[in-house]
Amino acid sequence: MLISLRRLIRAISLHSRYLSKHFGLTGPQLFILRELSKVEEMSLKEMAMSVSLSQATLTGITNRLEKRGLIT
Repeated sequence: MLISLRRLIRAISLHSRYLSKHFGLTGPQLFILRELSKVEEMSLKEMAMSVSLSQATLTGITNRLEKRGLIT
């Protein structure tokens, strides 16, 4: 089980690096953008519940997306 878990973590890490290199976005940033594409508007509290992240973590991610002009 431990070996399978390590393989899964490694695969996630490799995919995250791929996304960052090719698209300039992290996995969580893309996940948040995908969730936002489903609705016209969403509060941070609603988004945090939707993506199972704390509001503090989500605030940091959304601030970076906003600085890049990807969200308002």
